[in-house]
Amino acid sequence: MSTPATEAPSLSAECTLAELPEYSELHGDCRQTKDIPLPGFSGILLQRRCLCSCHRPSKPSA
Repeated sequence: MSTPATEAPSLSAECTLAELPEYSELHGDCRQTKDIPLPGFSGILLQRRCLCSCHRPSKPSA
């Protein structure tokens, strides 16, 4: 079954909690900045990177 296009991006626990004003400093505690593959398996992830906008790579300016 495919994922609906309207589903929100998956965020780490830290970034999800950091959406609340009193926990905004937790973005810096997020360690899910890259995909971690499952050893010995091609294309299977042990941990997916956080898709929060603060972790997206910046685009080079033209």
